[in-house]
Amino acid sequence: MLKYLFAKNEDIPPGTTAIFFGFSSIIWFVIGTGIGSFNAAKLAFPDFVTGYEYFAFGKMRQVHVLAVILGWISMAFAMAMTYITPALGNTRLWSEKLGVWNVLIWNVGLSLALTLLWMGISSGREYSDIIWPIDLAIIFGVLFPLGANVWMTIVTRRTQGIYTTNWFFGTGIFMVIIVFLVGNSPEFFNLTGLSEAYMTWWFAHNVLGLWITPVAAAIAYYTVPKVTGNPLYSHRIGHLHFWSVVIFYSTPAAHHLMSAPLPEWLKSFASVEGVLILVPAIAFVSNLLLTMTGKWHMFVENVEIKFTITGVLLAIPLNMQGGFQQTRAINWYIHGTGWIVAHAHLALLGFSTFLEGAAVYYGIQTLLRRKLYSLTLANFHFWFLLIGFCTYWISMTIAGLIQGAGKIYEVPYIDVVIAEHPYMIARWVGGTMVFTGNVVWLYNMWMTARVGTEIPVGRLPHELAYER
Repeated sequence: MLKYLFAKNEDIPPGTTAIFFGFSSIIWFVIGTGIGSFNAAKLAFPDFVTGYEYFAFGKMRQVHVLAVILGWISMAFAMAMTYITPALGNTRLWSEKLGVWNVLIWNVGLSLALTLLWMGISSGREYSDIIWPIDLAIIFGVLFPLGANVWMTIVTRRTQGIYTTNWFFGTGIFMVIIVFLVGNSPEFFNLTGLSEAYMTWWFAHNVLGLWITPVAAAIAYYTVPKVTGNPLYSHRIGHLHFWSVVIFYSTPAAHHLMSAPLPEWLKSFASVEGVLILVPAIAFVSNLLLTMTGKWHMFVENVEIKFTITGVLLAIPLNMQGGFQQTRAINWYIHGTGWIVAHAHLALLGFSTFLEGAAVYYGIQTLLRRKLYSLTLANFHFWFLLIGFCTYWISMTIAGLIQGAGKIYEVPYIDVVIAEHPYMIARWVGGTMVFTGNVVWLYNMWMTARVGTEIPVGRLPHELAYER
């Protein structure tokens, strides 16, 4: 990387930025899930590593969350954007040099931010735990440069029109910048009390709704047609998905604070909009599944399609569950329970991760023009990720229902803890399987870069699809 920092832009090979982002994302995924496995072990076995301040759950939990969101998920998005946007525009990335600097600053900045969190230097607000100077560094040193590269690549494209994926990419970066600026206003302007609580959850919800969900979907809009060779089933449905995400997913987020003294109309508005996220969800899932017509054999044979379609299918329970969890009839029962934790992991570790995983698998092979080192290891990764995630998701959903019943029927707290303990162990097992699969993935991609068989022109996965 260092040799490219001060090189001329034209001397940097196309795809360099995407490759660095891809490997960075995998490394952060290993780190994030490793810490998650450690944290789960502390919940399953209360005497596990005690007496050390810096290994306390309270210090490590937010490090795990933000390592996954800002490290794995967001860097995988950056990898996809810096590869797919130029590919769709039949052009080069606007500035590979800016991209390489972007990768360096992102990795250094995130390492510093998480180190400070580990030391206990935090804003104290969930999901926006990072202190405001680093928030500003993220906005102007990470997101704006990425946005400039993507936006200018779209502007300088050599194709007519803008494909659905680039609509989501360009708008997603713009929206997440707004979310960071507005969502961190409690710290920028010293807001307190109910205003602080409301803006905290507005940030938390819209990082998912206006960044993670739409950008992950954008990847699928590219991967499925590209690898299968089928055209997207309907561009109109894709545009319906895009605009309904902008309208319905940017909810007021008051459903996170149903018991707070917020205006009743605001909470009702949030609930209704929460259910209406089924509109973009149905549009997305139906469009992608119909695009697979005639190519379903690739769901078994092709790693990228296996990951992508699994992510698409997980969007069904994600949006059904998310929409109805926001209604008053259900929210009162499950609020503050492990079911919310299960739902968050369904979004981040399920739906989003499988779509990003496909992008990283496909992008690295394509940019390096190297065959995957081991298909067996890739399948091992897929099944460990899927089984581990499902074990986690199901066990935490059951634990959440136990907690909800205990809360409503005023069961003594210690009895609830005892009742949910087996599911905490299952949570740890599932999380550890995910971590193990990711370690194998990192090794597989590293070996792909080093010794993978070089792919001749015309023999990439999507090129082979057209021969069928």
